[in-house]
Amino acid sequence: MRCDLCGTEEAIPFKCRYCGGMFCSVHRLPPNHSCVFMRDFQEQPARAKEFLERIQGRAGTPQERIKSTLKNTIYLRFSRTEVLHLFIATVLVTVVGMSFYRFQFQWDILVIFISAFIIHELGHKFLAQFYRAWAEFRVLFYGAVMTAISALPFFPFKFIAPGVVWVSGNLSHSRSGKVSWIGPLTNLAMGTGFLVSYLMLDAIGFTRSILLVGVSFNGFIALFNMIPFLGLDGQKIFGWNKIVWVLTMAAAIGLFIGGDLLTGGGTIGFLRRFF
Repeated sequence: MRCDLCGTEEAIPFKCRYCGGMFCSVHRLPPNHSCVFMRDFQEQPARAKEFLERIQGRAGTPQERIKSTLKNTIYLRFSRTEVLHLFIATVLVTVVGMSFYRFQFQWDILVIFISAFIIHELGHKFLAQFYRAWAEFRVLFYGAVMTAISALPFFPFKFIAPGVVWVSGNLSHSRSGKVSWIGPLTNLAMGTGFLVSYLMLDAIGFTRSILLVGVSFNGFIALFNMIPFLGLDGQKIFGWNKIVWVLTMAAAIGLFIGGDLLTGGGTIGFLRRFF
């Protein structure tokens, strides 16, 4: 095919996105072939800048910028597939949690199990999206199978890793580590909240043992996820910052053992039968 301007034969000519003409490598840009839509070409940098400012929340009135920032910070985007996968994983984690307590059916215990898992995964998703990355939860087949097997009451080890939040985007090594770290941190925060609430109520003679379930279960999820291999959060955190990993792991161990001892050491006693 020949260039519309100079007639040079081109095996793979360039098509102008503005006027639609076919040109050689020399005349492919609009200024080089006196494009009739030169004005549109010249306005592109300004439009690109305006679009970039819009998606980054720097365009518009102060009220619009605040609204855009809040939306990007708070708004979590879910797909139907992700909601389904979260539901399946939550059911599996809840069954494993109930196996610790001989499958006692209590709504308050179920709420603790579900919140411990959901908030952990949403922590990953929220921070990744805050960094403007794509993030969605997906069930992993082998992880789901191992989680289901570990729910058996005679199984000594509990495996809670039915899925993972996949993150895609231009994240730095530090930000990627923080996205992994935020998950166990949510469990440590919730577990500590349950522990403080229990101690305060116990001091005034209003003991609520259900709060200790929240302490030990959140401690267990944080502890399990801090394991530095198997693709768990701990592996990524260890690779990012070893001091952060050590401190977080120590906090998770302390929270889990503390909650278990306050409830009578049932889990530790259960594990001792196998060691």
